[in-house]
Amino acid sequence: MNLETTRVRLEDLSQIDYEIHIGKSAAVEYRRVMILKFIGSYGFGSGGNSDATYMRAMGEAALEAWDPDALILDLSDLDYEWGDMMDYVFDMGVDKYADLPFPKAMVVSERCEEAIRTLLLGLYSPKGIEETGWVFRSLEDAWSYVEKKLVEYKSK
Repeated sequence: MNLETTRVRLEDLSQIDYEIHIGKSAAVEYRRVMILKFIGSYGFGSGGNSDATYMRAMGEAALEAWDPDALILDLSDLDYEWGDMMDYVFDMGVDKYADLPFPKAMVVSERCEEAIRTLLLGLYSPKGIEETGWVFRSLEDAWSYVEKKLVEYKSK
């Protein structure tokens, strides 16, 4: 029997790089926060669809492997201008943590902030990114937010 197959790898989908960092919560004992950072350039429009698929797949794998109690999605080193599939990335963890409180925050920079803002709030929205309540311009602010949420969820 002659089977014709093609070897594929997740890395074939995208040139985007990633880093995973794990830290201990200072607010709630035995809780860990994952920082998942994406680095590079997200394709424009539908040209970014495979980037979104890759980012979501890597994120889901990281969540499964390290099982954190909170997630900070750091996009501060990602060039992103346009592409609706990016919201697919924001939903990572929904299946694993569907019935559990799972705080998430996002970090943006000038490299992606306006595109993220319009994706989340609408193209013509006058609102700033901070009005989402979970998107921040600094890692420290995002960390404080998830710490606050961990405390809030612990008390319920």
